[in-house]
Amino acid sequence: MKVVIRKLNGLWHLIVGSCQIRTPFLETQDRALVVNYARRAYPGAKIYQRD
Repeated sequence: MKVVIRKLNGLWHLIVGSCQIRTPFLETQDRALVVNYARRAYPGAKIYQRD
């Protein structure tokens, strides 16, 4: 499984397949928080960042 982390409209989003999931983290917060969130939600997934 592949998870892409992206900043959009002031929030971090996770893109999993064709679904875009909004996270509770603001764009100004550290990316490491979002990575940990994605790893807990999708264990074993490969995580990428897209600008």
